[in-house]
Amino acid sequence: MTGCVESILSIGTNRGDRIQNLNSGLQELKQIGYSIDRISPVVETPADLPPNSPAEWNCPFLNLVVKGSFPQDSESFYVATKKIQSRYERRSHNKWAPRSLDIDIVSWGNHPVLVNGKTVPDTNMILRPYVLSPLVHMAPDTVLPGYGDTTVFDLSCDHQDVSHIPMWMGIVNITPDSFSDGGALQTLDEVEESVRSMIWQGANIIDIGAESTRPNAEALSSDEEWIRLKPAIQLVQAIVREFELSPLISIDTYHSETAQKCLEYGVDIINDVCGLSDPKMMEIAKESDKTFIAMHSITVPVRPDAKLDPRENACEAFSSWVRGKQNQWAEQGLNPDRVIIDPGVGFGKNSLQNLDLMESIREFRQLGHRVMVGHSRKRFLKSFSEQQSKDLDAETLGASLQMCAQSVDILRVHNVEVHTRAYLSWLHLKRKQNRTIS
Repeated sequence: MTGCVESILSIGTNRGDRIQNLNSGLQELKQIGYSIDRISPVVETPADLPPNSPAEWNCPFLNLVVKGSFPQDSESFYVATKKIQSRYERRSHNKWAPRSLDIDIVSWGNHPVLVNGKTVPDTNMILRPYVLSPLVHMAPDTVLPGYGDTTVFDLSCDHQDVSHIPMWMGIVNITPDSFSDGGALQTLDEVEESVRSMIWQGANIIDIGAESTRPNAEALSSDEEWIRLKPAIQLVQAIVREFELSPLISIDTYHSETAQKCLEYGVDIINDVCGLSDPKMMEIAKESDKTFIAMHSITVPVRPDAKLDPRENACEAFSSWVRGKQNQWAEQGLNPDRVIIDPGVGFGKNSLQNLDLMESIREFRQLGHRVMVGHSRKRFLKSFSEQQSKDLDAETLGASLQMCAQSVDILRVHNVEVHTRAYLSWLHLKRKQNRTIS
């Protein structure tokens, strides 16, 4: 739109039907002329409260950020958003009391500006996890006015002492032979039930896989894989269209032909367990504007005899692998901000190497990429547990919370509900550390 100013907003709610409040707020923004370009994932966090607040104010927030443009000045927009907020009743006029809708201006145009007497961008607001984390997940290469060349991803790495909120990737295996849930989803009805449950439980990404990568699994051709995937993709797309704030769709594949077909069907992420090693996959990634996950692996499917040398430092091996890949991506002209790296826990590493990798998330983020970890129910967890693979959710959760403390970006898990519930409880016990109130 000619004459429009690009801006980023933070929208939150912790009272009433929170999802409906977010949806209504977005619709009302459109009605006043705000043109929405991108919407971040929704994150849930404890209320950011000053000391000695009433206990009844401690209601968890749902937050998102949105990027768009408006045809008038910032003060006019501020007044319009306050009118929207005024239509949502508050129990109290105190700024920290529970509220049905908050709309804050994160950035306005290409330079810092004064909005209602306050400088935008506001450092205190930007460094709040419920603003910075959704912004990293939506557009990691965003450069905010007043921050020089520093991207929001770099900003999140510089302030990892402030809790970084992960995205939850729910696993949907439509395979007969996966290691913990093979054959669990044999019909489209079962897939639908699983996906709907994950969405309501807080999944930000639905990751669909048609070929098992467990040790000695049977490899599929791209044609065989697509026969399994196509109906599942169509079903999941139909489900997510029912949700205004829908999760992203990811496809777990290392076949370039399959990846191309999936992108043509409109999926959001290609999760490549072969780390973009196929030149055809690299070409597809370069030409696409979608996100690609590059995982470090020794062999796919896993061969028990193909392992990283037990004397080798797995963290150094992974970091070296990423740097080598970065050189290739630069030569090919691939935008690195669209690449998420995955250390490949359980793929050719022993149990101690896997633990070392999961203890080094902060270090890996310094390589310049978001980090995803897929450790859920993996066999190495049995080194300190006697449970069967399908019963390793408690062990998975323990590892997950430790990685949350290291600012992991995405955790790929089977049991979404136990993770979102435990994570919110864990955050409540970190309130003092997370408090960034000015």
